[in-house]
Amino acid sequence: MLQNNWESLRQWLLGLEAIGEEIQTPTQISRLDLSNKGLNELSESIFLLQNLLVLNLSGNNLTTLPHAIKNLQKLTNLDIRRNRFESLPEDLAFLPLRSLNASGNRLKNGVVLEQCSGLRVLDLSNNLLDEKSLVFGMHEDLRSVNLSNNCIKDAAPFLKSLSCVERLNLASNVLKTLPHAIANITRLRELDLCDNAIESLDAALFSLPLERLDLSANLLKNLDFFGCNELEELILDENTLASLSFAEDFAPNLRRFSCESCNLKTFPLPPSRMLEYLCASYNHIASLPHEIGIYTELVELDLEANEIETLPDALANLQKLKTIYIKSNRLQKSAKKVLSVLHPEICDIYMKSGIEIGAASEADIEQAARLLAVLFAIESDFSIDFTKQFAGLSLLFHEPHADILVAKYGDEVVGMVTMQRLVSSAEGGYVGQLEDLVVKEEFRKMGLGSRLLNRIRALACEKGYKRIALGADVANENALAFYTRRGFRRTKLNIYHYFP
Repeated sequence: MLQNNWESLRQWLLGLEAIGEEIQTPTQISRLDLSNKGLNELSESIFLLQNLLVLNLSGNNLTTLPHAIKNLQKLTNLDIRRNRFESLPEDLAFLPLRSLNASGNRLKNGVVLEQCSGLRVLDLSNNLLDEKSLVFGMHEDLRSVNLSNNCIKDAAPFLKSLSCVERLNLASNVLKTLPHAIANITRLRELDLCDNAIESLDAALFSLPLERLDLSANLLKNLDFFGCNELEELILDENTLASLSFAEDFAPNLRRFSCESCNLKTFPLPPSRMLEYLCASYNHIASLPHEIGIYTELVELDLEANEIETLPDALANLQKLKTIYIKSNRLQKSAKKVLSVLHPEICDIYMKSGIEIGAASEADIEQAARLLAVLFAIESDFSIDFTKQFAGLSLLFHEPHADILVAKYGDEVVGMVTMQRLVSSAEGGYVGQLEDLVVKEEFRKMGLGSRLLNRIRALACEKGYKRIALGADVANENALAFYTRRGFRRTKLNIYHYFP
């Protein structure tokens, strides 16, 4: 009977192109990729794969797993992303899982996690979980937890169970405060709280060994930072700050600091002399203090879209500075003279790139289609196929309610963005669907992505669109941070594709 079961399972796996003809026995299979196969269910005979270590079931239509899965006593890595689970299967409690990815489902129940004591990495992002449905137990091995894009209002009930976690992502929930219970996570290195409704932080946060802290897109008003001896990166973007101060002992090793769109009127001065990246763009800063000269390790400085008129001579002493963004300010001649002392190519107002942005011509479509390969190499939901990409952009070019903008260096297309007009019943009018924002790698770090985005947003305003929507790969952290810093907000919606 087992032989018959194996032969049936083998033929099924061969039909799915998940294994090759050389596989003759179930014990030969230690890793199995069944992702994006359109599966509605998993074969009960899966229990025959006794040497299975890694199982990828992502991108299917699964709502349950067969009870036989509990017999896979070597299975340590399970990926069930982008399926239709409403609760985590109870049989997971019998598996020796070290890594579980259940992102992008419809989960409302995760109580089985209390029994999954061996987990080290857990991803439950993009679900419908709240604090009542999360029961972790005391997991001494758990190191990385992603709970972003859920419905969590209060983190206190489960934070005490995550004492050994080093990376915690609570972005895009509905948190209003960071509770004192955060003090229980004594090993925490990375904490992402962006895109919540947080109004206050407990002082216990500053005693943790954090290396990275993201507080962007919240409702923080007054911030007084101290401690954080290990902190290397701090992101405060998109908070409307009334006050911001730093104690002298705050984050002596801070290397990256960003406070874009924070309503600041004075330039922030973190005490760390190790800063390599500092962003204070889109504020109301009128001048830079002479103290900016202490940042001798600074490599990139972003001051775009402020109200700066003058610059201190100390700016010219920043010998390691490679890029400075300062467009859309009120620079006087004296300020431009200070900038001229720097190497001209490092400043956006002097960059001699010759890049022009405008509407695509039909002759640009072929290059633009090839440029999409750069984007689709990152986004796992899409595959690179020049014929399809050329056909798609050609259709878009001739569509009267669509826009294609390209950035060109001479005759070379080095960047692009597209937008289509849709009708939204929710907004009661037209909205724009933004897609295909991409810049060639060698032309990045020049503000080109921001310029493309700004131009397409201006077009949307001209056309009277009530909203702009876009999709981004959940694993593309750079893109997600880019859009969040520029005013886009992540929603609770998941995107589904159906191919008739």
